[in-house]
Amino acid sequence: MSPGVHAVNSSSFSVNRYGKQKDNIMKQDLVKKIPVLIPTAIKTIIGSTLHAATLHVLQGTPGNVSFDLNGLVNARDSYENAKLSLTVTRNTFVLKTQMTRETIRIARDIIKQYLGTEYNSKWDGLGMKDGSIAVPYTAEELYPVALGFKAHFAANPERENIPLQITAVKMQALYDELIAAQTAVLSEEEAVDELKIVRDEKTDRLFKRLRATIEELTLLMGPLDPRWKTFGFNMPGADETPDAPLNVLAVLIGATTAALKWAAAPRAEYYRVWVRVIGVDAEPITVGSPADIDFTLENLPAGSTIEIYVSAVNNGGESQLSEKITITTH
Repeated sequence: MSPGVHAVNSSSFSVNRYGKQKDNIMKQDLVKKIPVLIPTAIKTIIGSTLHAATLHVLQGTPGNVSFDLNGLVNARDSYENAKLSLTVTRNTFVLKTQMTRETIRIARDIIKQYLGTEYNSKWDGLGMKDGSIAVPYTAEELYPVALGFKAHFAANPERENIPLQITAVKMQALYDELIAAQTAVLSEEEAVDELKIVRDEKTDRLFKRLRATIEELTLLMGPLDPRWKTFGFNMPGADETPDAPLNVLAVLIGATTAALKWAAAPRAEYYRVWVRVIGVDAEPITVGSPADIDFTLENLPAGSTIEIYVSAVNNGGESQLSEKITITTH
C-alpha cells in the first residue's frame, strides 16, 4: 500500500471464496482447434510429469500425450509445407500457361502472312476454333493449339523462325512442359488433400486424449484441486472468471478522502481496489477487498494525482482491471 493510504470498507468483508461450487463436471475451453490443443497438451505433459505417479494417471501420461502431440505437430507441419509447395507449383503452372500463350501468339502472327489475317478454314488445322484466330487463355484450350502449330511447322519447316524459337520442336516442348506443370499441380493437390485428412485425424486423436485425461482427472482430483491448472485445465469447481467492473466513480469527500462506487460485476464474489499514486508507485497496488460495490479511501497523500482501479474476483480467478479513474487530492 502506498505510504499514508488507509482503506476503509463501508461494509464488513465476509465471503467464502470457495463456498459456491459447480457440479463436478468439467467446463473447459477445450475445442478441436490446433492453436488450442497444442499449448494445452504441452501443459498437460508438464502436469502429468509432476503428478502422474502420485495420481496414477493412465490416459494422460507424459508418453501418451507426447505421442499424440508429436503426431499432430508433424502432421500439421507436413500439411502446411505441402500447401506452400502447392502454391509454388500452381504459380509455375500459371507462368507456363502464360509463356505458352505468348509463344503461340507470336507464331500465329508469323503464320498470318500465309493463312490470312482473318479466320478461315485453313486455321482449323492449327487448333483454332469458334471462327476466331484469337489465342486462348486456359491450358486446356492451349493444348490442341500447341499441337496444331507443331504439326503445321513440321509440315512447313520453311515457315519456322529459328531466332524467335518458333519451331515444331518448341511447340512440342511447350506442350510437354505445360502438361507436366498441370500434372504436378493435380498431384500436389491430391497430396495436400491426403495430408489434411491425416492432420484432422491427428487433431481428433489429441482432442480425444485430452478429453480422456480430463475425465480421468475428474475421478482422481477434487473440483478445486489446484493441480488442475498444472495440467492446463480449469478447476471444475471454479466459477468462470468475472467481468471487469464498470461505471467506477470516485468522489472526493474530504481533502484526502475519496468515496468509490461501481456497478456489480457478473459472477463476482468480492472485489479488489487498486491505487497508484503518480510519482510514487510504479504499478497499481491493492488496498482493499470489499464484498460490496462501494469503498472509502482515507489518508490519501495530499496534493497528489491518484489513479484508481477495481477488479472482480471469484474462485475461478480475477478479472482485468476496470477503466482508470483519476482524482487529485488537495
